[in-house]
Amino acid sequence: MKTLVEVIQVADQLSDEDQAGLAAHLLAGIRSCPPGPDDDEVERREAEMDSGSVTLLTHEELRQAVGR
Repeated sequence: MKTLVEVIQVADQLSDEDQAGLAAHLLAGIRSCPPGPDDDEVERREAEMDSGSVTLLTHEELRQAVGR
């Protein structure tokens, strides 16, 4: 079995896409991690964005809104 340091070294060599897949896999295995939105929620939010019924924020606007 590899040590955590060895696993991190291997993970650092992965592509961005593979790192994202690994992160998603690891997070899904943590019971205390809150689940993300379900498919219905994603579809509802996409419909809101497509219809223009919500105001979108840039990353910078969000940071300013939360005081960072």
